Amino acid sequence: MTKLISRKVEFQGWRKLETVVVQPKSLKHDGYAEPMSREVLHCGTVAAALLYQPETDEVLLNQQFRIGAFLAGDKQPALLEVCAGYMDENESPETAIRREAVEETGCRIIDLEFICKAYPSPGSSDEIFMIYCGRISNAEAGDFGLEEEGEEIKTHLMPAMEAIRLLDTGQITNGATVIALNWFARHHDRLREKWRR
Repeated sequence: MTKLISRKVEFQGWRKLETVVVQPKSLKHDGYAEPMSREVLHCGTVAAALLYQPETDEVLLNQQFRIGAFLAGDKQPALLEVCAGYMDENESPETAIRREAVEETGCRIIDLEFICKAYPSPGSSDEIFMIYCGRISNAEAGDFGLEEEGEEIKTHLMPAMEAIRLLDTGQITNGATVIALNWFARHHDRLREKWRR
């Protein structure tokens, strides 16, 4: 079991930054490793879903500006992404992603299949992604997002194979989207068969 030695809040804004000192169990021997100090960004849990329309074999992806991609020097910081959002307090991931789908795409999720739980950057953040594939119908590309949250989201409805091609050619770089599309490429035929019945 890891020993928690100390915690200190360094900054509290949209997110909390904390310096944490821990002493983890050693992976080399029966004792403890040396204490380590890390700055940790507390982000919460995100629910995310690749939205899939089996009748037309299309996926609906969001595109929005991402500050991290911009600061990293990405020439196209408006990334193609799965629908996603932070969970509210006492909200299940399934409820959160159904809410986010309506807010970000105008679509209601008919069915959900769980893909995985993932830590996108566990060396510096406690953020968790709960990733799903969501069945939708009658989707249309358009402009969405909540004005009060400053969201500008453009949705793109495209053939499933085109989304996988964009993944394979490195044009999709958002982590949750990379995970979801890699899973989807392996489960595509099964999922389409299941959801077209």
